[in-house]
Amino acid sequence: MRAWSDRPFAPVTQLPDVAAEGARVAGENGQSAMVYECAAHPGWLVKRYKPGFPEEPPEVLDRLIALPAAMSPAERAVVDAATCWPVSRVESGGRTVGVVIAKAPAEFFVRVRTPFGASDPMPLSLDQLVQADREFYEARDMAVPARRERVRVARNMLRVGAVLERRDVVYGDWSYANLFWARGTGGVFLIDMDGCGLSSRSWVECNSWDDPAVRPGERLTVRTDRYKIAVAVLRALTGVRGQDPHPALDALGGPLRAGPFGDALKCAIDDPPDLRPSSAELLELLESELDARRAPPPAPRPAPAAPQQKPEPPRPAAAPARPPVRSRIEDDPFERDAAGPAVGGLDRYVVPLIVACLGVLAVLALAGLASALF
Repeated sequence: MRAWSDRPFAPVTQLPDVAAEGARVAGENGQSAMVYECAAHPGWLVKRYKPGFPEEPPEVLDRLIALPAAMSPAERAVVDAATCWPVSRVESGGRTVGVVIAKAPAEFFVRVRTPFGASDPMPLSLDQLVQADREFYEARDMAVPARRERVRVARNMLRVGAVLERRDVVYGDWSYANLFWARGTGGVFLIDMDGCGLSSRSWVECNSWDDPAVRPGERLTVRTDRYKIAVAVLRALTGVRGQDPHPALDALGGPLRAGPFGDALKCAIDDPPDLRPSSAELLELLESELDARRAPPPAPRPAPAAPQQKPEPPRPAAAPARPPVRSRIEDDPFERDAAGPAVGGLDRYVVPLIVACLGVLAVLALAGLASALF
């Protein structure tokens, strides 16, 4: 990866040192006559200006090139990872003829299906994220962006916007073509940074992105940038296009629309520039909403403890149980009586004999009593 922090160039470079062309990246477009990879320094692009550009004085570009040196490490990390920040002004004959910028990393390029087969790697621009039709992605053999992916892109855009505004850098050219994004990570890469102004910049026309509070030709500021950043965030989150950003705001839905973040976005597109929330404020509100969603649910309260009861006095130990009496049926299974316990041995003869003797004695006694009487 090439970035401002590892630039091999001086703040000003003479054209012959970077004139050897490698791969052509772009032809005539906007303020540039061409963009090509520097043959002597692969990974770095040379953007050659048309006559009459840049519109701002060379001192503005020089200050912009030097600005990351005064940033905090965290801000500079955003500059390195998410922007093609200019690293050297190209001169020829004392005149500014171009600028050296970093090439976008490979993660921001994809191959898509075309009627003629797979394309060469091409930048994945915001234009390919702001789509609400599944058929757009199916026709190109691209996965439909997930909601989490869209949120990551929006959050990373706001991080870039917050750094720019904090340093009074006016971008002014937010559009479908000037922001790349990476699948999965939601990383972003902002191009055309060499046209930025400091405190203000000349008006730039952006179809369907123009701030209604700014008349054509007026100088742009970080406060007018707030409108375009908010619109970019809304479109990234919803995929809804159009001249009017309110349908995208309505499509936001859910907690994001109903909470402070949605209210702040509405202010950003409806309020005068001085009353619009900054990118840093929008970022804080979005991250607060995301943190609230990630927070685990509160743990259930434990049930109240039962009142302690006095321990009962120990009960006396129970007497040991007697061993069960074994029935005679168990002792002698061969003698059984259906009505009761079994009888056996001599009992069956002795008992009747005793009964008979008692009967004889009773008869003799009665006979003796009768003799005495008569």
